[in-house]
Amino acid sequence: MTKFADPLLESIAVRLGDDDPGIRRVAVMELVDSSEAEAVELLIRALGDSDDSVRMEAAKVIDEFDPRDMMDALVNALTSPDENVRNAAANALADLKDPAAAPALIEALKEDDAFVLAAILRSLKQLRIKAARVHAIALLHHPDERVRREAVSLLGYLQEPENLPQLKSIAAKDPDPEVRRTAIGALVYASAEQVGKALIHGLDDEHWQVRVEAAKGIGRLNVQDAVDALVVATRDAMWQVQEKAAESIGKLGAVRAIPALADCLKDPISNLRKAAVAAAGEIAHPDGLALVAVALQDNDPDVRKLARWAKERIESAN
Repeated sequence: MTKFADPLLESIAVRLGDDDPGIRRVAVMELVDSSEAEAVELLIRALGDSDDSVRMEAAKVIDEFDPRDMMDALVNALTSPDENVRNAAANALADLKDPAAAPALIEALKEDDAFVLAAILRSLKQLRIKAARVHAIALLHHPDERVRREAVSLLGYLQEPENLPQLKSIAAKDPDPEVRRTAIGALVYASAEQVGKALIHGLDDEHWQVRVEAAKGIGRLNVQDAVDALVVATRDAMWQVQEKAAESIGKLGAVRAIPALADCLKDPISNLRKAAVAAAGEIAHPDGLALVAVALQDNDPDVRKLARWAKERIESAN
């Protein structure tokens, strides 16, 4: 273990090794009293502590340090053999939102370790540095799905039109469902005209979480061309997909999809029935009154409550 020339740091180091988490927590608090650069090493050690309260205290202390002083130490900690330390360093890097840290983070993308690359990309995402774009694109086909996922997420945060072709391609073709889901979610900064087809295609994905994300995005971007695909999605094998499809039908105001919403009332999942009734209320068309009448007799009080709201909304709109 490192020996520190500064008496305060040496005292803190000793107490950070104590069996009592209360003593370790107090030691972390005293780190702010040191002006030595070596204090960062102890902070990282505390960020990887086995006790939640010690880690939380260390997270508070981070703000007292200059991000530029911490950067090299945190990046080095990403390769620690201790998983707690690696995770703590990655989280700390993600919390450092000082643009001055960007050059050091971009330099760290030369590392080969997938965990390090993913952590650095996650940190750069928070900074929204355009210079990171070229590096993220280069990592879109990295063999490790964690790296691809963070690269996709970074491109989504940048919200640049030139990133759309890459994001749409990843959303359709990446072998990992979580990467595809992230890419679908990243598309929503664009317009329905730009990404509507990609979101509709996402409703046919083999993984249900990707289909959920696609259904949500369609409603958020008001993709009117997706009504027929949403109707099909209300019959999906997973109720979570059906629920989001129903919600988006409501956001699109799709009158012709009301029969599909009525079919959802037959489902035993109350969350789906609630989504269907709420969607009918959002559409606010007289064709929804028959659906509402059925929902008013539902055995779930929340469904009945939504049905009363939907009935009032339809009647007031017409």
